[in-house]
Amino acid sequence: MNYILRDLASSEKFEKYLKVKKYPVTISGIAFVAKAQLLALTYEETRKPICIITYNEIQAKNLQKNLSYFLEEGVLYFPKREIMAYDYVAESSENQYERIDILNDIYNNKAKIIITTIEAVMQSMPPKDIIYKSVLNLKLGDTISHDEIKKFLLEQGYKRTDLIENRGEFCIRGDIIDIGVKENDGIRIEFWGDDIDSIRKFKISSQRSTDMLENVDIYPAKELLLEDSLENVCKRIKENKKEYSLEDVERILSGDYENKIDKYFNEFYKNKSNFIEYINKCQIYLDEPEKIEQRIEAIKKDNESFINALIDKEKPVPEILENFSEFCLRINDVINLKELDTLDDSFNTREVNLFRGDVPSFKKEVEEALKFGKKVVILAGDKDNAIKIRKIFENEIVIANSLDNIWIKEGEAIIAQGALTSGFEDEDTKLLVISSDEFFAKSKAIKRVSNTFKNGEKIVFADLKIGDYIVHKNHGIGIFVGVKTIKTDGITKDYIELKYKDGDILYVPTDDLDNVRKYIGGEGNLKLNKLGTKEWENTKSKVKGNLRAVAKELIELYARREKSVGFAFSKDSIFQNQFENSFKYKETNDQLRCIEEVKKDMEAPRPMDRLLCGDVGYGKTEVAIRAAFKAVMDSKQVVYLAPTTILAGQQYKEFKERMEEYPIKIELLNRFRTSKEQKEVIKKLKTGEVDIVLGTHRVLSKDVEFKDLGLLIIDEEHRFGVKAKEKIKQYKNEVDVLTMTATPIPRTLQMSIVGIRDMSVIYEPPQNRRPVQTYVLEYDREVIKEAITKELERGGQVFYIYNIVDTISTKAAELSSLVPEARVSYAHGRMSGKEVEDIMQEFVEKKTNVLVCTTILESGIDIPNANTMIVENADRFGLAQLYQIRGRVGRSDRQAYAYITYKRDKMLSEDASKRLKAIKEFTEFGAGFKIATRDLQIRGAGSIFGEIQHGHMEQVGYDMYNRLLDEVVKELKGEKIDVEEEISIDLSISSYIPEEYIDSSSQKIEIYQDIANSKSEEEVQNVIDEIIDRYGEMPKEVHNLIEIARIKNLCREQGVIKLQQKQNAVLIYYKNGEKIDIANVLQNYGNRVRFSPGEKPYITLKIEKDVVKELKEFLK
Repeated sequence: MNYILRDLASSEKFEKYLKVKKYPVTISGIAFVAKAQLLALTYEETRKPICIITYNEIQAKNLQKNLSYFLEEGVLYFPKREIMAYDYVAESSENQYERIDILNDIYNNKAKIIITTIEAVMQSMPPKDIIYKSVLNLKLGDTISHDEIKKFLLEQGYKRTDLIENRGEFCIRGDIIDIGVKENDGIRIEFWGDDIDSIRKFKISSQRSTDMLENVDIYPAKELLLEDSLENVCKRIKENKKEYSLEDVERILSGDYENKIDKYFNEFYKNKSNFIEYINKCQIYLDEPEKIEQRIEAIKKDNESFINALIDKEKPVPEILENFSEFCLRINDVINLKELDTLDDSFNTREVNLFRGDVPSFKKEVEEALKFGKKVVILAGDKDNAIKIRKIFENEIVIANSLDNIWIKEGEAIIAQGALTSGFEDEDTKLLVISSDEFFAKSKAIKRVSNTFKNGEKIVFADLKIGDYIVHKNHGIGIFVGVKTIKTDGITKDYIELKYKDGDILYVPTDDLDNVRKYIGGEGNLKLNKLGTKEWENTKSKVKGNLRAVAKELIELYARREKSVGFAFSKDSIFQNQFENSFKYKETNDQLRCIEEVKKDMEAPRPMDRLLCGDVGYGKTEVAIRAAFKAVMDSKQVVYLAPTTILAGQQYKEFKERMEEYPIKIELLNRFRTSKEQKEVIKKLKTGEVDIVLGTHRVLSKDVEFKDLGLLIIDEEHRFGVKAKEKIKQYKNEVDVLTMTATPIPRTLQMSIVGIRDMSVIYEPPQNRRPVQTYVLEYDREVIKEAITKELERGGQVFYIYNIVDTISTKAAELSSLVPEARVSYAHGRMSGKEVEDIMQEFVEKKTNVLVCTTILESGIDIPNANTMIVENADRFGLAQLYQIRGRVGRSDRQAYAYITYKRDKMLSEDASKRLKAIKEFTEFGAGFKIATRDLQIRGAGSIFGEIQHGHMEQVGYDMYNRLLDEVVKELKGEKIDVEEEISIDLSISSYIPEEYIDSSSQKIEIYQDIANSKSEEEVQNVIDEIIDRYGEMPKEVHNLIEIARIKNLCREQGVIKLQQKQNAVLIYYKNGEKIDIANVLQNYGNRVRFSPGEKPYITLKIEKDVVKELKEFLK
């Protein structure tokens, strides 16, 4: 047990409190952090679960942090449910998943201490016996029918799909049932008849099994489960509601009921409950009961005024709001915790929140405490801080690895890792705890990393739908019609049916599927190619010619740089290590790799020219800051060039904050600085008094000279004008240059340009932000008003995306009259750069709080205070655009909201309605990793080769563009290009995937493509493992497909380009006759072979019994 807890355990007051049996009880004199100490020790001593109810979310989160320090697991935060008072089509699921996970842990006795807010407690919930009327426990060897499992999963809120892409889904494939139970984890159950043969965990992103399990419990997928049939719910709506929407009833009956539950809560649930019922085994504590009472009154008041407003506007009042205000705390056996010592036998603790970087005061406080015989525990955060603190005390204080097995005497101090939100002192036990947050940067916040994105590079053929565009390597752009099974002479095979210009049809054998790719490129209408013409070849040649020109220039530049000599920076100094350790977040692996790549370049004698890619908020700035620090340590100057004044200002603050402990002189040079200030900065740059200067293109002006420039950092180079680019080019020959871009670069594109550009890419998205609560709904002025008001009331700001420039000023005026207290401004692409910048600057400085804008949201600008996003006419935007736009909110620890609206009465184009459907799906899935990893990455080519390339990429699609680029680079570098011959195999064996084995055509194509892409025995074996893992034992026809892939690989090695079976013989065609060892063949096969010379020589092999086995033998 932690010493801080053991110290309290020795106190008489704690022993007395523990023996109390008469409730309610009030414990006073407990400082905020000491509350966590008291609760954690109570749990350790009693082993009874605890629920503490507090008055707001911030308090709850801080309590969770402090309790998690004392108890490593089982400390859970139960959030309130996000309630939407208006109709919506879809909402993101993160909030409901977070809640059901906590409820499942409570039910499963995994919860030690639950923290929640009074608002969450006051909300109505379905009764516990509805959610947990059954939990499915499955063990190896159990007998249960597929239908029973299917019925259970549907009742527990799981949705049936063809392929699991997220939690809350299940799919049945033959004898295998997959269930998505977590963000990236699923359970795979394989049957033998009705007996469970195996239970495995699998990764949703790769669909591959990971661990074998003996048993598994399947819990509900969501909280709002049905108590009764939908018919009975609708019957009650008609009976109980004087006014109800017929459309609502029809929707509920059709199964689209989830977004109607809040509206008709009393009809869905005859009996209502709340969170107290779920925690009936817990001892309940109230944190500051007076504040809780005040919060209850405030909630009731807000609710009443909101209900009245809805009534005034003749809008339906969701029943959940009426239930909400009825509830107040009717619990007797509670323990009240108060900070003020209002009672005679109060605890005697106080918060210690002093130093904030003031080392002398901190040192003095500790020395004074030791003099008075206090026991001092200094929580240093991490190991590096512990060493720094020890040095402050000239190594006289010991660092403990853990506080578990030690005892501290009076007048003694100890340093340990870990942190609390603040320090505290217990005057009864003479314990003083000081937390590192008080004088160092905050302890590193760990970034959780999702693996979902790492697996996004695989071409998602499971995503291919009938009507999608495809690209065939030799025939060009066509349309996917479907999988066609053709039977001739008793032999069955599958073909991919593709439609080309003028209705021409091409049947592609499934073993040739490595030549087909889903088209990824522009969103406009594409021109189909005509079969049997040179049109496609001409397009490819044109694109290749253009690529050759661009790549040639880059290769020459690269070669020149390799030969030039610049400044080689020293290896990392002790100060560099200290500086990097003071970073307040835990770096992602990608960040660390990029930092190392940049520093390695700086230490090399040739000038660095590295491109650093990563989306906004992925941590590029920290990479740049460390590079700048390294340069300054070698007495070199640094220039940070930003495309906009605002971004320059933001980065200036970031640099200043990170380097405040070091004597580094940082200045800003942009148009917001007066002429006198600018002259002063320029003078100091020339004399070397300024180490780092940040600014816009002003820093490239002729009058700006440096004493010794060593590093130039450029943010979004493509956004600068021609003159600025020319100046940058000059610098590239002399100093180290680090260019940053927020455009995501796909791994495949990065691989193609190795040797043209040095690139570092941050792929890992930071996962420590709260997910954006997203709603897709019909446009409604009241919803807009409510959304803006709600954000402004909490002191936040709103982005309003409106993409019609001609009427944007009218829209801004309309919002001003709708929400009079809002300070509305607007910006669009036809304004000058200076105008847009000034408007954005006002928004950053909070002079305005609603910004109506087209999609020109400043790239790279971080506005943590803007946490509501409203998109009007969402059907006009591409999915990738919406994903990007949504990423502009949710950059702080506050809950962010996105309202994606559309006008329902307007006739939507087929394309727009498809897109809207996709938006709904993407909202439900939250992360939408397919969009992130595919559609967004199309922008990558633009940032490397300039915008001219984007048009070329659209002509041939992303994958073909990438293939051509690869060829061009190899050509120009003089490397050999392996031109892969087409191998045609026509054998009289049935080779296809039967309908009863895999019934989904998209999954069939995915497997066909995996088989066709297997170019080695190891890859073939991997595909076999995956097929068996996902679909069970392979039928004969699928075995044949695998064998054909193996034969194709042998053909590739032996120079065979065609195999054609004619009755009981196979004709084996060779590219040329060089690889044919005639003497050896004749010796082994005698009169079974006949040799036919010519331009394309071939051998006729007589088959005796098994065509596959004999061909494999022959080709070996």
